[in-house]
Amino acid sequence: MSILDTSRLINFYFEEIAKIPHGSYHEEGISNYLVAFAKEHQLKYYQDEMFNVVIFKEASLGYENHEPVILQGHMDMVCEKNKDSDHDFENDPLSLYVEDHYLHADGTTLGADDGCGVCYMLALLSDENLKHPPLECIFTVQEEVGLFGAFGLDVSSLKGKRMIGLDSESEEEICTSSSGGNDLFIHKPISFILNESPVYRLEIKGLLGGHSGEAINKSRGNSNKIAARILYHLLKDGFDVRLVKIEGGLKSNAIPRECEVIFASDTDYHILNQHIDCYVKDIKNELLVSDPNLMFKLHQDNAKTCINSIDSEAIISMMYLVPNGKLDESQTIPGLTTLSLNMGIVRTNENSLTIDISMRSPVSSARNELCLQIEQICLLYNAYIDVSNPYPGWDYNPHSKLREAFKTYYLKHTGRALKEVATHGGLETGVWADKIPGIDIITFGPNMTGIHTPDETLDLDSYQRCYEILYGFIETL
Repeated sequence: MSILDTSRLINFYFEEIAKIPHGSYHEEGISNYLVAFAKEHQLKYYQDEMFNVVIFKEASLGYENHEPVILQGHMDMVCEKNKDSDHDFENDPLSLYVEDHYLHADGTTLGADDGCGVCYMLALLSDENLKHPPLECIFTVQEEVGLFGAFGLDVSSLKGKRMIGLDSESEEEICTSSSGGNDLFIHKPISFILNESPVYRLEIKGLLGGHSGEAINKSRGNSNKIAARILYHLLKDGFDVRLVKIEGGLKSNAIPRECEVIFASDTDYHILNQHIDCYVKDIKNELLVSDPNLMFKLHQDNAKTCINSIDSEAIISMMYLVPNGKLDESQTIPGLTTLSLNMGIVRTNENSLTIDISMRSPVSSARNELCLQIEQICLLYNAYIDVSNPYPGWDYNPHSKLREAFKTYYLKHTGRALKEVATHGGLETGVWADKIPGIDIITFGPNMTGIHTPDETLDLDSYQRCYEILYGFIETL
């Protein structure tokens, strides 16, 4: 049974792709669906070894001599779910539901980022009534984990120098530039010993989370940093803490909402709980506006082994000292974050601790300097760092003809002016600008909220409006 009105092509295709698991690194199924779509509609296509797909549609009658237009979106989605959800992102279809004209997925991310862009392109490619120049539709993989699909795509077959990026989540905004960035991995060797002390499990949950680029300036709580703060204060107040396990966050580019720490201590449960309650009161007060649903719980647990005291104290101190969140702001664009860190994932395994951090800045020298600072902190605690997955920023083009044409069209057909914005998020537009010299790029998309979290929603009215605007604009090109 359909949840949406599937007589509308964009709704039909959204329900179709929601049936196909398509998390990052698991895009083969949806990629093959796109290939089958191209064959069904007798469209030329290209699928590479990474499962990127490009589909070409020849110009409609009268548009043969018009300059081609590239449309672009990514097929992978962030796979986040509530802790009580048993959803299997590698096998299960998304469970969609509509509430007050907003589309949701039950207990999981929705994948509107960037399922909307994928569906817009499929609808345009399958609509025989659309009047259009040659269309070159790019569907990339692994965008959410480092823009890897865009980096790997061979663009030599593309002829267009105009691009509409469909990875956007605010209808009345047009993005004009984006941040560069990289991933930072911290590794620390650890040693386990036999444990005979009481064991406790500290749960931190209820945080709002969000995209580590778009929401990093909102001062939301980071569950991994909060855990480090509580543990550090326990040490500072003289309690023994020997870690057993830390598991916090799911994605480096999502502000972590939950963290679980298991640790051994000779301290009585009630005394520990009393002190943690004191720390929690301060933290809750600080996050009263940004994270009103923050929750803590200390449980009794058990474990036969634990990390030795020296390594435990080093882990806690290192996590406490490594910076996090918004660190600097643009001197020319008010409110634009220009340097940030997100301690997205923390894990312990048999012999090491790993921390996965997403670092963002359009200024490579600022990123390099921050990496050096973190490296010095890590060296103090016998840890080391790897810097990987660098991606370029997208610089503002003051002479964009495509942007001016779209702003004029939007104003004429809606009576509202588009707002130009710069983002601290990393976009594939930076890769395209680097790979295709002289390309003129705009971005456009419907209203979404809560992206990269299980609270993700899609405004269905906006979804339809934006498609109609995109459809009409393409007919003018």
